[in-house]
Amino acid sequence: MNGRPRDPRIDAALTEHLVTLLAERGPAGFSVEELAERSGVGKAAIYRRYRCREELVAAGFAAVNEDMPDVSDLPVRQALITLLEWISNAHASGMTPTWLVGMQQIPQLRDLYMCNVVRPRRVALEAVLERGRAQGELREDIDIDVAMTCLSAPAIHVGMHRARGSSAGEVPIDEVVDLVLSGLLRPGARATDS
Repeated sequence: MNGRPRDPRIDAALTEHLVTLLAERGPAGFSVEELAERSGVGKAAIYRRYRCREELVAAGFAAVNEDMPDVSDLPVRQALITLLEWISNAHASGMTPTWLVGMQQIPQLRDLYMCNVVRPRRVALEAVLERGRAQGELREDIDIDVAMTCLSAPAIHVGMHRARGSSAGEVPIDEVVDLVLSGLLRPGARATDS
């Protein structure tokens, strides 16, 4: 990259259209030419920002978490509901199926996906559960990884059903959280929003 400052409007246009293309066609299904045409950005500007397709896909993956809500000031129950609703809505965009197919076609994309999409979400979810444990709301002996799976899997499932226009898997996220929390709370504790 040379010393010229990057134009944030170009970056925003690229990110917006890159995420859309990733959702529509998957990581392996779009071309730089198509991204340039849709975004109105020249191929040279794209290559100045991204040296290879892997960097381009990683940037697109990372962009899907840019609007992840900050739940650090919310009570544990409300933080979980807010974060899981956001995760569910992210999966409702229709990206997940195309990305899963792309990762089967290009196995190294799995690492990019795990690093740029899954890991930030797991870190946020883990922080809420660890906070609940530190505050004495949740049992000390819970397995955080198991708890995250119990919470996130239904949210992803609901989102993927929404993406297909189906209400078959539609369950309220707050009910999922309450059901899981009932098994995580220490004896005598009660999940509250206060």
